[in-house]
Amino acid sequence: MNQKQRIFIYWVCQVLGWGFYTLFLLFLTLSFDQKETSPLVIQLQFIIGVTLLIVSHGLKVFYKKYQWTTKSIKWVILRLLLVTIAASFLAQFIIHGAMLFVIDWESYRPIKVNEFFVYVFNVNIIFILWSILYFSFHYFENNRKKEIENLELRANLKDAEVTILKSQINPHFLFNALNNIRSLILIEPEKARDMITHISELLRYFIQFNSQETVTVQQEIEVVKDYLKLESIQFDERLTYSIDLDENSLHVKIPPMSIQLLVENAIKHGLSNLPQGGFIKIQTSSDQESLTISVTNSGQINSAQSKSGIGLKNLSERIELVFGKVSDFELIQNENETVTAMFKVPLVS
Repeated sequence: MNQKQRIFIYWVCQVLGWGFYTLFLLFLTLSFDQKETSPLVIQLQFIIGVTLLIVSHGLKVFYKKYQWTTKSIKWVILRLLLVTIAASFLAQFIIHGAMLFVIDWESYRPIKVNEFFVYVFNVNIIFILWSILYFSFHYFENNRKKEIENLELRANLKDAEVTILKSQINPHFLFNALNNIRSLILIEPEKARDMITHISELLRYFIQFNSQETVTVQQEIEVVKDYLKLESIQFDERLTYSIDLDENSLHVKIPPMSIQLLVENAIKHGLSNLPQGGFIKIQTSSDQESLTISVTNSGQINSAQSKSGIGLKNLSERIELVFGKVSDFELIQNENETVTAMFKVPLVS
């Protein structure tokens, strides 16, 4: 809502509110005294309504000028009572001045001092109620703005955290890949060249998708294939792998480098410790609410493979930042001497 709309709504509420109040006063006057049907009575109620509208607007200007809506309720309460009393006296002086000098009310009914203070008290109650409505609206608006600001702050913090986690993972992966090339470059230069080709594809993926919060499973699997080809060169015939994807999962969004990181972890902490090598199986399955992504590899869980490792810890944190607790990461030791790492992501319709 822009400023012009706020001003328009404010004046509509002012005119309608005090207009209904004036009609209510006129109704009460005519109901209790059928004789008071003189045009003077109608003029008086109109003067009362216009006066209260103007004075209440003065209260609004005063509250805004001194920023009362930003103060605590405790700070406002006593001061509000004093200001509304002053406003009530001002309103009654204007009303009674009009009675005496504009409509010559003296000729109709004399004004008594005690009546004046009763009128001040009544108007003060009305101004207090008006002020409560005014402050309630602004307190509600301020709270809503704070909630929006907090949500924006959390979103920005989340983006910053995801970026930091990504910046930790990328050097971690590149260090391992370059280490592998170094070990082959003198012994088997052909394999080293093939590894460099696959690394270039991986780097292209980094550059293209690192700035994004999520990528599709299909995009992620392409980089995983490059990574597995890269590792297959080093492991010779000791690494076999299979990819079994649910067709419905191909366009589901996941954090970039998430499956690749599970595969990298499986090789580093699983297959690399087995002289005979082993296998890796990548699988996705879905139900109505979520997609499950799992990477199963030969080997056993060791202390270095727990969530305290930088790779899996960062993946777990990234998944939680993007999707929440529904996506908790799990690392499971199976009975057939295999390890399964898995996580879930919600299916967004």
